[in-house]
Amino acid sequence: MRALSRRPDHTTSRRSVLALVFATVVAVLAGGCTGAPETRSLTDQVADAPVGPDGLLDGKPYDGTTIRFLTCCATVPQFAALDQRTAEFTERTGIRVEWSNIPYAAYLQKIVAESAIGGGTYDALIWPDAWGPSLKIGVQPLDEVMAAHGVTMDDFSGPFREAASAGVENSTYGMPVRGFSYNLFYRKDIYAKLGLEPPTTWAEYYHQLEIIKNGTAEHPVAGQFGRRNGQNLNTWLSMLWSNGGELLDENGAPAFDTPAGIEATEQYLQTIRAGYTPPESSNWGELESTQAFLNGDAATVFTWSWHLEDFVNPTKSAPELAENVGVAPMPAFPGHDEQSYAYTWLAGVLNTSHNQGAAWEYVKWMTNADTERMIALDKSDPATSTGITMHDSNMLDPEVNAANNDLPELQYEALQSGRAIPMSLDWPRIMDVLAVAISNMANGADVRAQLTDAAHRIAELD
Repeated sequence: MRALSRRPDHTTSRRSVLALVFATVVAVLAGGCTGAPETRSLTDQVADAPVGPDGLLDGKPYDGTTIRFLTCCATVPQFAALDQRTAEFTERTGIRVEWSNIPYAAYLQKIVAESAIGGGTYDALIWPDAWGPSLKIGVQPLDEVMAAHGVTMDDFSGPFREAASAGVENSTYGMPVRGFSYNLFYRKDIYAKLGLEPPTTWAEYYHQLEIIKNGTAEHPVAGQFGRRNGQNLNTWLSMLWSNGGELLDENGAPAFDTPAGIEATEQYLQTIRAGYTPPESSNWGELESTQAFLNGDAATVFTWSWHLEDFVNPTKSAPELAENVGVAPMPAFPGHDEQSYAYTWLAGVLNTSHNQGAAWEYVKWMTNADTERMIALDKSDPATSTGITMHDSNMLDPEVNAANNDLPELQYEALQSGRAIPMSLDWPRIMDVLAVAISNMANGADVRAQLTDAAHRIAELD
């Protein structure tokens, strides 16, 4: 097998850090050491005006208002496109929007200051799903204003709706703005050469890895077993769920150290123990594994659907990959359906904002199906070109699919059996315990012993 190409230095995600900080803030507030931000009813701050056909209020009741939008990652094509098109929103509503572009590490602390402590500087914001259970102390519930303005969650798949609830049943704290499913990507040329079809079961997939190992120079799979930020859980979760296993039972107790969980974990670890992924992948995360696939060094990879945009881009991927990218649903164990781990970003209104009505208008606009569709169809600039869609109607739109390598429909299909992570304040600590256990097992530790120990540690969390 050929050596892996060199990869650039990078800054890794720190989503677990923020959630841990939030958990600390919540504990402080609960202990009475300080007061939570004063919450006012969002409906009391929304202008009394008719709702237009586009869901926005007619008559420009907020004309001349400026709101500040708290975000990182403004160069992500989807966000760059929203920022660029905000001029259309301003023309329609008279509301000016100032985008921040805070570096990710500083963004974490800014989120805490604004939502948990009450900075009052920003009006609207976005956040990843894992932060929702902690962050909801600082954002407005949206259900009443959604009902008043005819906004529903009906056009979003189940995992996105679950993330929007922030762990509160039948509630909505954020509107889904960016999200993706977890999929199997494979080299169509290698599969054709070896007479293979996309697998439907894990047993079939691992049989294919053995064939690829003996029949090509590429690594059969680019795995990710490094513990940082829980990225080694992404594939494991899909395998656990697709074997009928659960992370937690209905009472919140650990439920993964069962025969189904042990079987799924042993199968997952076979990837590295049988040499299907390179030894250095014991320390890889998402970036390293997807970069290996981009470089043409691997025949398969499991990752988020949005990576298709890079994989088919000839300026970013190896020539042998760009024209040969295949996408398939996650495999399953016999007698069970495939399960895809779904990841979601939400947009909401800070309850310390002095311009909450105008902020809600912007949240409605940026998460509207028509806004999303226009962006998905616009291929005039690579910096704003994206195939990420959140609404079922757009994911099933033939024109949207034709413009985006059929990514939207592939994602829709995966999301129908997709699942979100537990919407729990304890998730960051649970994630860290499991990530360490997976890392230990990838480096040779006993599966049953590690899962049992992890279950005990999680059960003892207070």
